[in-house]
Amino acid sequence: MYKVKKRDNTLVEFDLSKISGAIVQAFEAQNRQYNMNIIDFLALKVTADFEPKVTNDSITVEAIQDSVEEVLVQ
Repeated sequence: MYKVKKRDNTLVEFDLSKISGAIVQAFEAQNRQYNMNIIDFLALKVTADFEPKVTNDSITVEAIQDSVEEVLVQ
């Protein structure tokens, strides 16, 4: 599985639940209703969006955040 390069340059295992959590926070910040099926779907769309940005089996947190924003804007 992928590694995620954090801002402090450490590498950690990719964790899809962190993307789901960020999406939930975005929905809640906008007082939007959601269910976990939608959150899971959007999280998977995010992974599809950032996959071309993966190099050497790793991706940066910033690239993941960009993909989250892109998917939510769509």
